[in-house]
Amino acid sequence: MAKTIKEHLQDTFEDLVEDKLKGFKIKLRDRMEEPRVRQATIDKIKDHLDLADVMVNTFTPKEAVRITLEILKAIKENNLAEELRKNTGYTPVVPQPGPRAPPDGEHFIDRNFTELIKRAHNVDSILDELYQKKVISDEDYSTIRAEKIPQTKMRELITGPIRSAGTKGKDHLYEALKKSNVLLIEELEAQR
Repeated sequence: MAKTIKEHLQDTFEDLVEDKLKGFKIKLRDRMEEPRVRQATIDKIKDHLDLADVMVNTFTPKEAVRITLEILKAIKENNLAEELRKNTGYTPVVPQPGPRAPPDGEHFIDRNFTELIKRAHNVDSILDELYQKKVISDEDYSTIRAEKIPQTKMRELITGPIRSAGTKGKDHLYEALKKSNVLLIEELEAQR
């Protein structure tokens, strides 16, 4: 019978010496992307079995493998990383440049700033999605939502929290716009 992802992770973590296991847990704790593993959870990890449990219960199986591979490489356990990759059949997804990332480097949101302010509708649903994904704060959500005019909402959103969030924020806004303003986004992409 084929092994599960959890069993492959258990085998990998069992092969880590104590110092490397400690380093792995520190790197796991210090990850900035969500979902994060808190210190209290790290403190409860006593062995390789507990660590595998945390990985598969916190992340999807594919994400657990991806994150494990990243951390193994960061702690210079490249052989273990390669063995895990082979055993699980994991192949990394290579991001393809999309319509929002043209060769000249100008983001879709920046390139279409004026049109998005003039023509985007359903701004409240966009705010809801960005708030749920934690791209915008409670305060930004409340302040922008209180505005009455859609153009003002969109302008405040783009020039405030989205600009502060950088490229990732713009990517999230682009995805939200694709859901709520399909025809507008298709038209703007065609003009590129």
